[in-house]
Amino acid sequence: MKILIVDDDRQLNNKLCEYLTKNGIEASCAYDGVEALAYLQTNQCDLILMDIDMPNLDGISTLKKIKTFSNVPVIIMSERTSEMDVIFAYEAGCIDYIRKPFYFKEICLKLKNWSSKSKAKFIRFDGLEIDFLGRTISVDGKKKNLTQKEFQLLKYLVENNGIAIEREKLLNDVWGYLQEALSSEEMETLIQEEMDWIQNKENIINTIK
Repeated sequence: MKILIVDDDRQLNNKLCEYLTKNGIEASCAYDGVEALAYLQTNQCDLILMDIDMPNLDGISTLKKIKTFSNVPVIIMSERTSEMDVIFAYEAGCIDYIRKPFYFKEICLKLKNWSSKSKAKFIRFDGLEIDFLGRTISVDGKKKNLTQKEFQLLKYLVENNGIAIEREKLLNDVWGYLQEALSSEEMETLIQEEMDWIQNKENIINTIK
């Protein structure tokens, strides 16, 4: 699991980063929203822990900007405890709100629990970000709208990752009918037509003759 911690309190940020790394969570640090956005332009992470009150760009504004190009989950951690602050954070798109002060062990356990629950719900692969719970996908940071059949096909292929699937089985399981005469080339064309958003990604879908 790889996370990004965004907090202008450098001492807290560095200590939390060190603690999580020692406990099996790969953690990187950014010290304000601008640094966080710059980091995300060239790096990927599974989750972001972010404070609200920061110089240059506050946490809520940063969260809104992140949501324009990525589906990465964001947990807000803040000394702000009012009901409206919490509501604003959730409305901006965070998945959880942690009130400061907190115990490092609490954060570590929360992250590990989230990771175990989300493995089947959110994946990243070669520039693809797939949120099965929210039924959304991003390709190289750009959100894509999927038809019901496209999402069904994507889910089927991910669930059978690394498995050679016979053409007839794929057609029957996803489309609900058999067509034995379909060739490998025709199958590849059919899949690419159903999922034209993946056309610039090589070696994600392979056919075997």
